[in-house]
Amino acid sequence: MGREAKKWLERVDRHFGFLTGMGFDDPEVDDRSFWETWVQYRSETAAVHVSKSIEFVRSEVSLIRLVNGQVPPYPIWITDDRIDWMLLDNMVELKAPDLMGEANKLTGLKPAQLDEQLHFWSLALRQLAGDFLAGDFGSLDEAASIIRHRVANHPQEVTVWLPADASQEAEDQGTAEVAATLPPNVALSAKRYRGTSSR
Repeated sequence: MGREAKKWLERVDRHFGFLTGMGFDDPEVDDRSFWETWVQYRSETAAVHVSKSIEFVRSEVSLIRLVNGQVPPYPIWITDDRIDWMLLDNMVELKAPDLMGEANKLTGLKPAQLDEQLHFWSLALRQLAGDFLAGDFGSLDEAASIIRHRVANHPQEVTVWLPADASQEAEDQGTAEVAATLPPNVALSAKRYRGTSSR
Protein backbone atom coordinates (compact mmCIF):
# COMPACT_ATOMS: atom_id res chain seq x y z
CA MET A 1 0.00 0.00 0.00
CA GLY A 2 1.45 3.34 -1.07
CA ARG A 3 1.63 6.41 1.12
CA GLU A 4 -1.26 8.15 -0.64
CA ALA A 5 -3.40 5.04 -0.37
CA LYS A 6 -2.75 4.74 3.36
CA LYS A 7 -3.60 8.40 3.94
CA TRP A 8 -6.81 8.15 1.92
CA LEU A 9 -7.87 4.95 3.67
CA GLU A 10 -7.42 6.58 7.08
CA ARG A 11 -9.38 9.67 6.03
CA VAL A 12 -12.22 7.72 4.40
CA ASP A 13 -12.50 5.16 7.18
CA ARG A 14 -13.21 7.90 9.73
CA HIS A 15 -16.46 8.55 7.86
CA PHE A 16 -17.28 5.22 6.19
CA GLY A 17 -15.87 2.73 8.68
CA PHE A 18 -19.44 1.97 9.79
CA LEU A 19 -19.76 -0.15 6.63
CA THR A 20 -17.57 -2.89 8.07
CA GLY A 21 -20.28 -3.46 10.70
CA MET A 22 -22.92 -3.88 7.98
CA GLY A 23 -21.45 -6.89 6.23
CA PHE A 24 -18.93 -5.05 4.06
CA ASP A 25 -15.45 -6.56 4.09
CA ASP A 26 -12.25 -4.82 5.07
CA PRO A 27 -11.73 -2.12 2.45
CA GLU A 28 -9.52 -2.39 -0.61
CA VAL A 29 -7.44 0.66 -1.52
CA ASP A 30 -5.64 1.72 -4.69
CA ASP A 31 -3.46 4.71 -5.56
CA ARG A 32 -1.84 3.49 -8.79
CA SER A 33 -3.58 6.09 -10.95
CA PHE A 34 -2.53 9.73 -10.98
CA TRP A 35 -6.17 10.72 -11.47
CA GLU A 36 -7.78 8.83 -8.64
CA THR A 37 -7.10 7.26 -5.26
CA TRP A 38 -9.91 5.03 -4.03
CA VAL A 39 -11.15 2.93 -1.15
CA GLN A 40 -13.73 0.23 -1.80
CA TYR A 41 -15.90 -1.56 0.76
CA ARG A 42 -17.57 -4.75 -0.49
CA SER A 43 -20.34 -7.02 0.76
CA GLU A 44 -21.63 -10.22 -0.86
CA THR A 45 -23.86 -8.25 -3.23
CA ALA A 46 -22.67 -4.63 -3.34
CA ALA A 47 -19.71 -2.28 -3.07
CA VAL A 48 -19.21 1.33 -2.02
CA HIS A 49 -16.37 3.03 -3.90
CA VAL A 50 -15.01 6.24 -2.31
CA SER A 51 -12.51 8.15 -4.41
CA LYS A 52 -10.43 11.29 -4.39
CA SER A 53 -10.68 12.51 -7.96
CA ILE A 54 -7.95 14.75 -9.34
CA GLU A 55 -9.90 15.03 -12.60
CA PHE A 56 -13.10 16.31 -10.97
CA VAL A 57 -11.41 18.03 -7.99
CA ARG A 58 -13.58 16.41 -5.35
CA SER A 59 -14.39 13.19 -3.56
CA GLU A 60 -16.91 10.88 -5.21
CA VAL A 61 -18.93 7.98 -3.86
CA SER A 62 -20.18 5.27 -6.22
CA LEU A 63 -22.72 2.59 -5.37
CA ILE A 64 -21.98 -0.67 -7.19
CA ARG A 65 -24.14 -3.74 -7.74
CA LEU A 66 -21.88 -6.80 -7.92
CA VAL A 67 -22.19 -9.20 -10.85
CA ASN A 68 -21.55 -12.83 -9.95
CA GLY A 69 -19.97 -11.63 -6.73
CA GLN A 70 -17.49 -9.33 -8.51
CA VAL A 71 -17.23 -5.59 -9.13
CA PRO A 72 -18.18 -5.13 -12.81
CA PRO A 73 -16.05 -2.93 -15.08
CA TYR A 74 -16.82 0.78 -14.92
CA PRO A 75 -19.13 1.57 -17.86
CA ILE A 76 -17.80 3.99 -20.44
CA TRP A 77 -21.16 4.40 -22.17
CA ILE A 78 -24.78 4.38 -21.06
CA THR A 79 -26.50 1.68 -23.11
CA ASP A 80 -29.68 -0.36 -22.77
CA ASP A 81 -27.79 -2.65 -20.38
CA ARG A 82 -28.57 -2.48 -16.68
CA ILE A 83 -26.66 0.25 -14.82
CA ASP A 84 -24.57 -1.27 -12.03
CA TRP A 85 -22.40 1.77 -11.13
CA MET A 86 -24.17 4.83 -9.71
CA LEU A 87 -22.77 8.06 -8.27
CA LEU A 88 -24.34 8.78 -4.91
CA ASP A 89 -25.17 12.22 -6.36
CA ASN A 90 -27.94 10.56 -8.36
CA MET A 91 -29.45 8.97 -5.26
CA VAL A 92 -29.47 12.40 -3.60
CA GLU A 93 -31.17 13.87 -6.69
CA LEU A 94 -33.77 11.08 -6.58
CA LYS A 95 -34.56 11.01 -2.87
CA ALA A 96 -33.57 14.44 -1.51
CA PRO A 97 -33.40 16.92 -4.41
CA ASP A 98 -33.40 19.82 -1.94
CA LEU A 99 -29.87 18.74 -0.94
CA MET A 100 -28.49 19.01 -4.47
CA GLY A 101 -27.56 22.66 -4.02
CA GLU A 102 -25.37 21.71 -1.07
CA ALA A 103 -23.98 18.66 -2.87
CA ASN A 104 -22.99 20.70 -5.92
CA LYS A 105 -20.94 23.05 -3.76
CA LEU A 106 -18.78 20.23 -2.40
CA THR A 107 -15.43 20.57 -4.13
CA GLY A 108 -11.71 20.88 -3.48
CA LEU A 109 -8.90 18.56 -2.46
CA LYS A 110 -7.59 20.26 0.67
CA PRO A 111 -7.90 18.11 3.82
CA ALA A 112 -10.66 20.23 5.38
CA GLN A 113 -12.60 20.27 2.10
CA LEU A 114 -12.32 16.51 1.72
CA ASP A 115 -13.47 15.93 5.29
CA GLU A 116 -16.51 18.15 4.69
CA GLN A 117 -17.35 16.20 1.54
CA LEU A 118 -16.84 12.79 3.12
CA HIS A 119 -19.02 13.79 6.08
CA PHE A 120 -21.82 14.84 3.72
CA TRP A 121 -21.59 11.71 1.56
CA SER A 122 -21.43 9.44 4.58
CA LEU A 123 -24.64 10.93 5.96
CA ALA A 124 -26.30 10.76 2.55
CA LEU A 125 -25.34 7.11 2.21
CA ARG A 126 -26.83 6.20 5.59
CA GLN A 127 -29.97 8.30 5.25
CA LEU A 128 -30.81 7.75 1.57
CA ALA A 129 -29.29 4.42 0.55
CA GLY A 130 -30.06 2.11 3.45
CA ASP A 131 -31.94 -0.19 1.09
CA PHE A 132 -28.90 -0.45 -1.16
CA LEU A 133 -26.66 -1.26 1.82
CA ALA A 134 -29.09 -4.01 2.78
CA GLY A 135 -28.92 -5.56 -0.71
CA ASP A 136 -32.07 -4.05 -2.23
CA PHE A 137 -31.28 -2.42 -5.59
CA GLY A 138 -34.70 -0.96 -6.34
CA SER A 139 -33.65 2.62 -5.73
CA LEU A 140 -30.48 2.06 -7.76
CA ASP A 141 -32.63 1.10 -10.74
CA GLU A 142 -34.95 4.01 -10.06
CA ALA A 143 -32.05 6.46 -10.00
CA ALA A 144 -30.85 4.99 -13.30
CA SER A 145 -33.83 6.73 -14.92
CA ILE A 146 -32.22 10.07 -14.01
CA ILE A 147 -29.08 9.09 -15.91
CA ARG A 148 -31.03 7.85 -18.93
CA HIS A 149 -33.06 11.07 -19.00
CA ARG A 150 -29.84 13.09 -18.88
CA VAL A 151 -28.36 11.07 -21.77
CA ALA A 152 -31.56 11.50 -23.79
CA ASN A 153 -31.21 15.28 -23.42
CA HIS A 154 -27.46 15.22 -24.15
CA PRO A 155 -26.82 12.30 -26.52
CA GLN A 156 -23.49 10.53 -26.37
CA GLU A 157 -21.21 11.24 -29.31
CA VAL A 158 -17.63 10.58 -30.41
CA THR A 159 -15.82 12.83 -32.87
CA VAL A 160 -12.92 11.58 -34.97
CA TRP A 161 -10.58 14.47 -35.75
CA LEU A 162 -8.42 14.38 -38.88
CA PRO A 163 -6.01 16.82 -40.52
CA ALA A 164 -7.60 19.08 -43.12
CA ASP A 165 -5.68 17.38 -45.92
CA ALA A 166 -6.44 13.79 -44.88
CA SER A 167 -7.91 11.66 -47.65
CA GLN A 168 -11.48 10.41 -47.70
CA GLU A 169 -10.03 6.91 -47.43
CA ALA A 170 -8.25 7.87 -44.19
CA GLU A 171 -11.48 9.34 -42.83
CA ASP A 172 -13.46 6.24 -43.74
CA GLN A 173 -10.86 3.97 -42.17
CA GLY A 174 -10.61 6.09 -39.00
CA THR A 175 -14.34 6.27 -38.45
CA ALA A 176 -14.78 2.56 -39.20
CA GLU A 177 -12.17 1.64 -36.58
CA VAL A 178 -13.86 3.80 -33.95
CA ALA A 179 -17.38 2.68 -34.92
CA ALA A 180 -16.37 -0.93 -34.28
CA THR A 181 -15.77 -0.07 -30.61
CA LEU A 182 -19.01 1.85 -29.99
CA PRO A 183 -22.44 0.67 -28.90
CA PRO A 184 -25.25 1.46 -31.38
CA ASN A 185 -26.71 4.37 -29.40
CA VAL A 186 -23.50 6.43 -29.51
CA ALA A 187 -23.28 8.83 -32.46
CA LEU A 188 -20.09 9.16 -34.50
CA SER A 189 -18.89 12.08 -36.58
CA ALA A 190 -15.69 13.14 -38.34
CA LYS A 191 -14.25 16.66 -38.35
CA ARG A 192 -11.15 18.28 -39.78
CA TYR A 193 -8.62 20.49 -38.06
CA ARG A 194 -6.22 22.92 -39.68
CA GLY A 195 -2.69 21.68 -40.17
CA THR A 196 -1.02 18.98 -42.16
CA SER A 197 -0.98 15.27 -41.71
CA SER A 198 2.19 13.45 -40.69
CA ARG A 199 2.56 11.67 -44.05
